[in-house]
Amino acid sequence: MNPQRVACKFFVEPDPTAPVELHPCIGLFHRFIQEAVLPGLLIDVADYTHVPEGPGVLLVGHDVDYGLDLGGGRAGLLTTRKRLDGASLTDALRDTLQRGLRAIDAIESDGSTGLCFDPRAVVIQVVDRLAAPNDEGAYAALADEVAPVLAALYGEKVEVARAHAEDSRKCLALRATGQERESAADLANRLTGGEGSG
Repeated sequence: MNPQRVACKFFVEPDPTAPVELHPCIGLFHRFIQEAVLPGLLIDVADYTHVPEGPGVLLVGHDVDYGLDLGGGRAGLLTTRKRLDGASLTDALRDTLQRGLRAIDAIESDGSTGLCFDPRAVVIQVVDRLAAPNDEGAYAALADEVAPVLAALYGEKVEVARAHAEDSRKCLALRATGQERESAADLANRLTGGEGSG
């Protein structure tokens, strides 16, 4: 499986279905650009807060986008890795998860938005319907390919289940849930062998 884009979403806590004030994220994301808080080339901030269950506030980058996303009626940080340049799905997912966790840590550490996230669970999406149709065969291939990354992130007892199975028009997705409570920074370090952000 060689998709064009892969994404992961970590949900806000304690209740991702509760209303979220996203306007403070606009200024925060502009600061992230100005101060190069996150790795890679960050370009612009787009405000979609007027769209019900939409992309919320989007931090657009050259090879990765970060969004305080309201899709599916559940608020969370959606990190979308694009321009994969032939990287394997395993490598692309590892990088996407690490970037998402680093962004969560930066948002929480800043404190200006008041947002907190639960890094114990993540929804992973393959944003490429040609390479990965939302069917049982593609899900089985996805789950098998990403298993080593999820084990590195959450340990061998990680629980994995198909997401969006009820609607074949949605992107192929799975939900992974870990058993232990760890910080976003610690989980990111587990993906890099303890190194800093990549």
